[in-house]
Order: sequence, then C-alpha cells, then structure tokens
Amino acid sequence: MSSFEAARTALVVDLESRWASAAQVRRLAQLADRFERFCTDGFGLVGLDDVSPAVARSFVTAADADGCTAGASLQRARRSAVRALYRCGREIGVATVDPTADISLPALSVHRARPLTDDEILECRAASTWSLASDRRAVAWALAEATCRSGEIPNVLAGDVDKCTGALVIRGGGRCVPRNGQLTGWGREQISHHLADSPDPTAPLVYAGDSPRLGGLVSANSAISQVLQRAGLADEPDVRPSSVVAWAGTKVLERTGRIERVAEALGLTSLDSAASFIGWNWARDLQAGDG
Repeated sequence: MSSFEAARTALVVDLESRWASAAQVRRLAQLADRFERFCTDGFGLVGLDDVSPAVARSFVTAADADGCTAGASLQRARRSAVRALYRCGREIGVATVDPTADISLPALSVHRARPLTDDEILECRAASTWSLASDRRAVAWALAEATCRSGEIPNVLAGDVDKCTGALVIRGGGRCVPRNGQLTGWGREQISHHLADSPDPTAPLVYAGDSPRLGGLVSANSAISQVLQRAGLADEPDVRPSSVVAWAGTKVLERTGRIERVAEALGLTSLDSAASFIGWNWARDLQAGDG
C-alpha cells in the first residue's frame, strides 16, 4: 500500500471521528484520490513526501472538470483535503511534511470575518485537540461552535451544560443577549470528556482566572486564535475568531431558512445584524428565488 493510500484510509477514519457528514467524507476522500492521481499520473511521484509545494499548488489551482478556472471555494476545498491527508499521513508515520503550508488563497468574501467552511471546521476540530496535556482549546472551540462569542465563553460554567442533550445556557455579553445554545455532536464529546475530570458545576469550563471579563476574553480569544493558527487559517484576510460563530449561524440558516432563527441563536436583536454577521445577502437570495 502506498503512502497515499494509507493516508487516505486514515483520513476516512479521522473524518468520521470529527463528526463529518457522509457527504463530506465522500467528497474529501474523492479529492484526496484525485490528488493522488494528479501526483502519480501527472508527475510520476511515488509517495506523499515526494510532492513539492509547487505540485500541491498546481493541484489546488488546477482547472475544474469543465476546463474553467477553479473558483475560490473549490480551491479551498482542495487545499483542505490535501492538508487533512497530510495531517493523517504524519499521524500514521507515512508523511513528514505539508506542501500546502504556504499556499495562500483568495478571500472568500469582502467581510472582515467570513464564516468558516465545513471542511475548515473539521480541520480546526483536529487542530484543537493536538495537546494531550490540556483540552482547553477543544472546549473553547466547542463552545464557539455552539455560538458563544469570545466574551461569553469565560462565563459558561460546568453546570450550564446538559451532557446528555448538549443544551447550553449562554449568559450573553456585549452586544449579545442571553439565550440557549446547542453543542454540536463533536462539541458534546469534548465537553463530556472535560466534565469527567471537572465535576464541579460552578467551575468555568475554559477560564479559571481572577478576571473573567478581561482575562477570560483574552484567554478564549487566544484559544480560538491558536486553533486557527494550527489549522493554517490565521493568515486568511477574512478569518477571525468570530468566523467560528458565523459558521454556526450559517448552519442555523441552512437548517431553518429563517434569518430570525439565526438572530435568536446568535443573541442578536437585529435581523440585519444577523444577516451581516453570517455574510448573507438576503436581497440577492430573494431575487434569485423570484427568478
């Protein structure tokens, strides 16, 4: 079995552990397979470590199946697939490098903080659990996936979480009102694991310092930023820690089709603010629906 095949097999198992959907697993595995054929058939390369950054970039930016220039979304999906393939390859010892490390891509939006893509969320989940000594980053990321802003994360206590259902009490703060949240399946796993070692219901989940308002904000923001950095996304011009919450808002819109549900989930009192936060152009989508 080649290093490409071994890493691709490990990738499928890894994606399932990150709560990727069946469609995501299938799509990313297909992209990994196309990457292998691109390298072996097109360049005669044998293993993962034979791939240069130039070859990886050529794959990421190659024309699509119709011969058209690959759009920003497709390029980003390809880069995510290759990064995940190499991460799994390094974990099982069949790769030592990541040829995509320095590949920068066009911004996906004109917004200061765009929602992360589903593929980027999966890579960030993996990046959040790299330390065996601390699960602080994974817990902070799990809360962000449940719509908690950096200023709200320090105020979440162990007793605010229902470990069985993943329901979450969010106390609000800043421009966000108090509300109920919902952990993702992956997030529920991280919180349950953390609470097994910290049963005190009055203990903060992430920050235990003396200054929850300022110190907690810095701690939470730092934890999210470190995950983005490790996932190779911190230098994206339109990615910020709030991009995680924006992603969560897009999932609410996909599920309900109602911007007011997005506003409720994000703790925002303005529908326009909610639409702007997740980068949703409601006027454009309404026109498309009328057409």
